Amino acid sequence: MELRGYQREAVAPALRGRNSIIWLPTGAGKTRAAVHVCRRHLESRRGGRVAVLVNKVHLVDQHAKKEFHVLQDAFKVTAISGDSHHKSFFACVVKQSDVVICTAQILQNALVSGEEDTHVELTDFSLLVIDECHHTHKEGVYNKIMLNYLQRKLSGQQGLPQVLGLTASPGTGGATSFEGAVEHILQICANLDTEKIMSAQEEVQHLQSHVPQPRKQYDLCQERAQDPFGEQLKKMMEQIQQYMEMPGLPQDFGTQIYEQRIMELEKRAAETFCRKMRVCALHLRKYNDALLINDTVRMIDAFQCLQQFYTAERDAKDPTERFLTTTFEENRTSLQALAGDRRYENPRLGKLEEILQEHFQPPGTARGIVFTKTRQSAHSLLSWLQDTATLCGQHIRAAVLTGAGYSNQTKHMTQNEQQDVIKLFRKGALNLLFSTSVAEEGLDIPECNIVVRYGLMTNEIAMVQARGRARAENSVYSVLAKANSREVSRELLNENLVELMERAIREVQAMPEQEYSLKIRDLQQVAVASWLMKEARISERRQLHDPDDVYLYCVNCNVAVCRGSDIRTVEGMHHVNINPNFRVYYRVSGKIQFQRTFKDWEPGCRIMCSECSQDWGMEMIYRQVKLPILSIKNFVVETPAEKRRYKKWSAVTFPVKEFDYLEYCSSTHGQSF
Repeated sequence: MELRGYQREAVAPALRGRNSIIWLPTGAGKTRAAVHVCRRHLESRRGGRVAVLVNKVHLVDQHAKKEFHVLQDAFKVTAISGDSHHKSFFACVVKQSDVVICTAQILQNALVSGEEDTHVELTDFSLLVIDECHHTHKEGVYNKIMLNYLQRKLSGQQGLPQVLGLTASPGTGGATSFEGAVEHILQICANLDTEKIMSAQEEVQHLQSHVPQPRKQYDLCQERAQDPFGEQLKKMMEQIQQYMEMPGLPQDFGTQIYEQRIMELEKRAAETFCRKMRVCALHLRKYNDALLINDTVRMIDAFQCLQQFYTAERDAKDPTERFLTTTFEENRTSLQALAGDRRYENPRLGKLEEILQEHFQPPGTARGIVFTKTRQSAHSLLSWLQDTATLCGQHIRAAVLTGAGYSNQTKHMTQNEQQDVIKLFRKGALNLLFSTSVAEEGLDIPECNIVVRYGLMTNEIAMVQARGRARAENSVYSVLAKANSREVSRELLNENLVELMERAIREVQAMPEQEYSLKIRDLQQVAVASWLMKEARISERRQLHDPDDVYLYCVNCNVAVCRGSDIRTVEGMHHVNINPNFRVYYRVSGKIQFQRTFKDWEPGCRIMCSECSQDWGMEMIYRQVKLPILSIKNFVVETPAEKRRYKKWSAVTFPVKEFDYLEYCSSTHGQSF
């Protein structure tokens, strides 16, 4: 396997067994260089074992099939993702493999697991390859693994694996000063226990000839001259706010800031059992979503988002729900009429139409990706394309590519659906993708000659990643935004931050070895100490209240439905209610379907409050036993200290025991086992 000159330069320390980061642009073959390091590593040591860690599920398969398969002539390579049955016997699979490719979360779960079949130690590996290693900071799962590593290293443990990080853009970590950027790069190096960041320095000419940079252009459009649809939505929001009878409510409708403030209001209302305020805040958030959609795509998309929201089942007994439904119904016809009026269509779409027409001329060998912020807008853009006569010829074959995470907002893609779309795009059966950020990082997508960032506000890392998808000769990277908008100023800032990052990396590379080592060691000691302090604080907080003194109330109708002592965890993560009397408080609807299967359980139906139809979670069928899983965000938790709404179970202030299957069966069925 022949490496290019700049790749050989970048892997030199790794081949000598030293911890390093390879920093090369997207498309320069970082993974290929890592495969070479893995081969040399395994050839030169008996009993060596490599873990290749990725941060997105779809990259497991991609790395296995497109890059690491070349090692199979001499070594056993196994790919493990959340979908695969290997996960349940992780420890056994590791012992039988030379190279394991998995998501970082699977390795982390195995490191903390108490079960013999799944538990592994860091010392079971002799090399860790960490893909997209700029994610090794703060609460990221890469960082959890590396904090475990650093704690062992600082306490003098031997036999820890060599570490190799790969990144196209470590970023500046939010810093806008040179000192801050250097500090950020040093922190990433400390987190990864890096001795050297490697890039093409002597071979930089060679690199530039192999990795062409796209031409960047700003495609700017104006605001809508008139927006009667948006104005009507704002009037309806004012009406709702008047009904709330609360002075000092925010007026900046259609902004992210309004969304944040209204979400805070909704949380406060839930915690104080003020149902009227909470329900109004939920509906206002939906109207704000509609304004944001109207700003991004078509009026009809915004209208459909509201229409869908108001067709959902509501608690007709509640006067606030009745007022809000009537307000929408009274405006529905005029909103729908305005949404169909072409005179007020979004100028962004006219600009996108021009760009696509220019690049996708028949017969057309063009390939492109349009990056957009939400799944909703990706689907809306595809629907717009299909309704736009000038783009409807045979020469544009488009699809949506979004994340696999579950969201009740918009349909999510399964991992198989993602793989199918990427496969068709690689083959050329599809030549245009409307994508969320899922396709920015790591996804091996054939060279595009047009990448459009459609009204996006992101950081410099995402900009570098998206730009790196445009790899064909003479490709174009277009920033489509409103003139003088925050998106444009953020993109200009990103360009400066990328330069700042490059200067900071050069500074770290040029540091005298001793000065560098001292700084890294200091940063590591601080990181481990603060992590241990945080862990201690969390376990203390977990013991603050007796579960018997804790009550859970439905977030919507404020009925007390169970105590903290009724809750157990299954597999350490699913929080279920084991009290048989809990059944009277909820009803079930519609079975939930997941693409993947689980070892000991399967999903049952959705569960909702029998009083007000508020969604609560779902049933799980665990070894033939039906148990309701509760989603904490749908409840208000009352402790002797306060009433609070939590986003995650991990933040509650009372201990939760693990579910005991045998004890449960004997208590509910009177059998002793």
